[in-house]
Amino acid sequence: MAEDDNKVVEAECEEGEECEEGAPAWMATFADMATLLMTFFVLLLSFSTLDVIKFREMLGSVKNAFGTQVESPGSFDEKSTTPVTIQLSEEENRMIDMMQMGAQIQRAIEAHSLETDAEVTVNEEGVILKITGTLMFPAGSAEMNAEFEPFLETITKIIQENSYPVAIEGHTDNIPMANSPIYPSNWELSSARATSVLRYLVERRQVNPQRLMAVGYADTRPLVANDSPENRAKNRRVEFHFKPENGGS
Repeated sequence: MAEDDNKVVEAECEEGEECEEGAPAWMATFADMATLLMTFFVLLLSFSTLDVIKFREMLGSVKNAFGTQVESPGSFDEKSTTPVTIQLSEEENRMIDMMQMGAQIQRAIEAHSLETDAEVTVNEEGVILKITGTLMFPAGSAEMNAEFEPFLETITKIIQENSYPVAIEGHTDNIPMANSPIYPSNWELSSARATSVLRYLVERRQVNPQRLMAVGYADTRPLVANDSPENRAKNRRVEFHFKPENGGS
């Protein structure tokens, strides 16, 4: 390539009287094109609304993760330099609310140092808070531990800050109840534990009872196989299920 450029320069020198060394002629055209391209992309950057675009991309990723679809995507005026109002569908707003609630519950878990006893998940069914049974109740009992109440007070505030119905679900392992005059089976024990939490919310924290439901599942919905003491401890739990009013199961 360098030899060809030198030949071009030598040819130009033979035709003209004066010849000065310098860059080949094509470099000027290339420099003009590069400058125009840079100017073009700078203009595109200045006219775009980057925050809106990033938000829409983020929200799209969240919807894909939870298997949802866009009903009425937001729009914005590309020619306007004024702030743009994003129009979100009801489904998108509900998903954002649930994600914010999940983050709020996670902060409460960390504030009470309960990372090993509680966890929160967010999916298309709503926000689910799982709490180990050993933290909440003595073995074979439905009377709540006093040590659990400070955390439950924090969860009560979150319940009162939104309008979602809440299902309180009791779960046990597969070990049968032994000679209990009060709870002859795990069905009664799991139901009594869920009801105990519900009564605390209604009678002591004045949560609207129409928003609450207590359910006992016994050992029918284990998280893991009941094949070790550690796994059975994971299955003994109480769940708070915040269900979207217009979605979920």
